[in-house]
Parts: sequence; structure tokens; C-alpha cells
Amino acid sequence: MTDLDEGFRELQAEYLAEVPKRLAELREDFVAIGAGDTKAPDSLARKFHQLAGSGGSYGFPEISAVAREAEQFIRGNPPWNADNLGYLDGAIERLGAVVAAVTAPEETSSALAIDPAFRGHVAGRPGELRDAVRDILTRAGLRVTTDGGSVEEMSRVRDLPPSQWPDVLVIVDHGDDGDIDPFLLAAAWSCPRVAHLQAIVLIQAGSEGAGPDVIPGVDAILSPEQARSELPAYVTTTIRTGSPPIRVLLIEGDLDQAQLMTGWLEAGGIQVVHVGTAALAHPILHGESLDMVVLDVTLPDADGLALARQIERHHPWSHRPVLLLAEPADIAQHLEALRTTGDAFLTKPIADRQGPFLNLVLTRAERGRQRRATAYRDSLTGLLNHATLMVALEHAIEHARRRGTMTALLIIGLDDLEGVNARHGHLSGDQVLAHAATVLRGAAGGGTLLGRVTGTTLGVISQPEHADDAGVLARQIQAAFETRPLDRSGEEPIRITASIGIACSPGVADSAPAMLEAAKQALARAQGGGVESAPPTT
Repeated sequence: MTDLDEGFRELQAEYLAEVPKRLAELREDFVAIGAGDTKAPDSLARKFHQLAGSGGSYGFPEISAVAREAEQFIRGNPPWNADNLGYLDGAIERLGAVVAAVTAPEETSSALAIDPAFRGHVAGRPGELRDAVRDILTRAGLRVTTDGGSVEEMSRVRDLPPSQWPDVLVIVDHGDDGDIDPFLLAAAWSCPRVAHLQAIVLIQAGSEGAGPDVIPGVDAILSPEQARSELPAYVTTTIRTGSPPIRVLLIEGDLDQAQLMTGWLEAGGIQVVHVGTAALAHPILHGESLDMVVLDVTLPDADGLALARQIERHHPWSHRPVLLLAEPADIAQHLEALRTTGDAFLTKPIADRQGPFLNLVLTRAERGRQRRATAYRDSLTGLLNHATLMVALEHAIEHARRRGTMTALLIIGLDDLEGVNARHGHLSGDQVLAHAATVLRGAAGGGTLLGRVTGTTLGVISQPEHADDAGVLARQIQAAFETRPLDRSGEEPIRITASIGIACSPGVADSAPAMLEAAKQALARAQGGGVESAPPTT
């Protein structure tokens, strides 16, 4: 074992030493749920979320898998009856068993062996590139399926039982030929469900500046050339650790320091992109999938602190934590570094600081992933937030224009939600919204994008063949709400009814803002449980 391996093992040991305390905190929240504490489910879900993220980063995918499943169960807002409390109790017990197994002597840990039959799925137009990606996944040991990337094919795969879902999805986009919509595929595949993909990778050709933060749910964007060289290691690490490999941009002009840090990081399974100047860093910040940035404040061509401020303040870079490297004697520089970034900094040289360096990278990168995971989705419903839904709508309009197809926007107003808040309290109103989002996922179908438009309205982007099909979908959604009231464990269920306004493009509007306004006006006419469509423009 090398010194680098030993350093990573020490980090794992420190992590495992903290897990019993976390399990005790889970148990406290579980007891509180049983006692009727209405805030405890959200607290427990957040704790499971933290374990789901950190387990894979430290090399324990089993912890991530159990915690992620339990978190999604809670996010579904189940009634807290004996069966569901029993499920949570079992989840905490399984986590305890996993920790006991990974800390047991090596000869007894074979019970944790994972079924090698991992699954990969490749979506994209048939051809040489898709075949090459399929072969890469096959050589990595995955059982691989493929489809053409259409909405219908995606729906069939997503409707499979969770046990048959792929672990890794690769979307192959040939560029501007309009054969598939990577935004729709990635956002739909990454919506919260019982089963979750370990990684979504987009292989994209023929488009400039399509940074990964533009497409919610995508873990990495690679060119065809990068796919051939980097995808094998990426997939192998994802399967081994339970999450995609951490990817770090190292901006360091001192080559000796850069080589030292790169060696430490790569020995820990972390992918490193190294550049020596700010000028070389900018295109990578725009176009690479990164979890964090390690930045020397003294660069040959720019002020490193100024670059850090730019990263912190510029969306979508702001979700990437920054670790600053500063000279030890410059106290003013240290103070400015603390004011510049809320993440961390280390003093140079760092030759004898391998442990602190790796610990900061691991913890900050995980924080960055959590930021990115929540940046595009509404925290209450799990649907796309308003800003992301509007980006998705603009993208869908343009994609449909290239293909000569139609885009529909449905705005769903939940009737009497203000009355629910008044009669039962705002917590019940939040439960109604979360339950409505769950019902909507099942009713809207696989070829749609779902979001929260305002505090009381939800949105659906669909691709109907005809405008009348959007009306059929609207009534299908209304029927689903009416047949699935919110069960409140011993109290009277809360019935949900909805009014829906529809706007289509082409025919009504040719931009996302205009389409949104038309759908809102149609919703105003539909109040009282109706369905109204915006009239075509003349």
C-alpha cells in the first residue's frame, strides 16, 4: 500500500468513526416521527440526503444506496402508519449493518459483495458513436441496452420496475440535427423517483459552450474524443464508488506543486484538469463538468482572488466550491481570501499537508454536488424550479421548431389551496403541494418536463402531435388529482382539484415568456376546475 492509499484509508476511517453518531441522530428523528413531530420527517430526509452523498465520496456505495432509497421514500410524503414506520426502522437497521460489515475484519466482509450485473443504457441515433459508447460500457462490465432517444422509447425504459433501471445513462447527441432533445432526456431521467441513476453522461458533438450546468441532471458532458479516452475510467469509478468521480479544476502556475497535488488527487480516484493560467481556465469553466476548483491566488496572468470572486458570483459557476492556495506570510491575502470565498484556503507549500488537502477537497466537492442537485429543483416538490422550467421551455420551443413539431405548456392551478392553508395550516398546504407533485409525475407521462411555476401553480411541458392532445393530457391530470386525495393518517383526506390553462407553440406564442403569459391568461379563464386553451394568434 502506498502512502497515498494509506492517506485515503485514514479519511475513510475518520468518516466511519462519525457514522454511529449520525445513526443515533437518525434514530432520534425516527422516534420523533412516531410521536407526531411534524418537522421530524424533513429533518430525517436531510440527514439521509447527507449520508447518500458522502457515502459514495468516501468509497462506501452501500451507505449511499440505502440512505438514498430512504430519503426518496420520505420525500414522497407517505402517511406515518405502522407499515411506513417499520420501513424507516428497517432502513436505519440496514445502515447499521452496512457500517458493521465495512468495519469488520476483511474475511467477514464478503457479505457486502455487490451483484456485478450493473446496467448501462445508451440513448441516441444509431451509428458509429453510439456503438462505440455501447462497447465502452460493455467492456466496463455493464449489461447494456440502447434506444434511439425518442420520447416514446424513453417512456418505456423509465416505466420499468426500479430493479431493472440502468445504473448509468449515456445520451449521445450529434449536435444541431434535432434527432434527440438532450435537455428533455436528462431532466426527465433525473426527476426524483424511488430508483436513481448513479450517473447521466452526455456525449455532445457540434455545439459550442453548452456547459453542464445548462442541463439539469447531467453529471458530465464529454466530446466524442473525450468519451473515447475518459468514459471508461469515469464509468468504472462510478460503479465502484456508487457516484460519479469527483472532477477538480486545478489552476496552479507552479508545475511542481501542481504535479504533487495531481498525484494525491488521482490516487484517491479524483479526476484532475490542470491549467497554469486564468486564460486557460476560462474555457474549461464554461464547458467542463466540474465539482470544485483549486486555485492559486498568485497566477502569472491574473489576480487569483479576482478570478475566485468571478467564480463565486457568476451563475452557473457559483455552485462550484473554490479552495484557495495562498502564501503563508501574506496575512492580508488570507483575510481577503476569507472575504472572497466561503469555502476554504490552505497556505503553501502543502508538501506535508496531504491529509488536510484531501479532506478539504472531498468535503467541499460533496458540498458542491449538493448545491448543484438543489439549484434547479424546487425543494418542496422536487420539480424543476421556475427559472429552470423557463429555460427548458425556451429550449423545447427551439427544438420543436427545428423538427417541425409542437410544444405545449400546461399551467395547473390547485383550486382552494389558500383555503387549505386557512383551514388546516400552511404545513398541510405544503403537504398538498408535495402530494400534487407526486400525483403529477405519474399522470403526466414520460415525455414531459414538470416544474413549479408559482407558490400555487405547477407546470407541464409536453410535445403533443396536435393541440387537442394537450387538452386530453390536462383532463387526464385532473382525473388523477380527483382520484388521489391527500391521506392524513386518521384525519379526513384533503381532496385536490385543479384548473388548467394551455398554450401551444407554434400557434399562440414563439417564446417562453409569451407562452407563459398566454397559459396564465387561459388559466384565469379556467378557474373552478375547467380546462382552457389560449386562442391561436392571427
